Amino acid sequence: MTDLNLILKKANQFMNEVARELGNPEDRGHAERVTMAVFHTLRDVITPEESMHLISQLPFYLKAAYAENWRVSREPKRIRSMEEFLEDLREHSNRTAARDFGNDETARQKTEAVFRVVRRYVSEGEIAHVKVQLPPPLLELWES
Repeated sequence: MTDLNLILKKANQFMNEVARELGNPEDRGHAERVTMAVFHTLRDVITPEESMHLISQLPFYLKAAYAENWRVSREPKRIRSMEEFLEDLREHSNRTAARDFGNDETARQKTEAVFRVVRRYVSEGEIAHVKVQLPPPLLELWES
């Protein structure tokens, strides 16, 4: 298997796991949109250094997706509540926000699904470092 094939296989495996966690294994497009919105919202909350540590453990394609349109020099947002996080999440999914995230409970469940898959790829120590940077209301997203 070539390096490119291996890169694609790992990315496909990750997205297939997200699609299954979302309850619709045949809709990869939905899984990709949700994952990207969650990644882009998370990177707004944690420091660039912590983002780099986090993505270093993800499949290559997901590193690129996480970093898409990223302004690394920007300071992390001061998101203090679940409501602010979900609002930012919907902003990152703009045109498909209503379809992909629906109400707050659905948005939370989908974020938790992505984080469950991330936990399978990223060490417990790194997840702990990410969680230290999150405001208390967001910690529960990692606990399901």
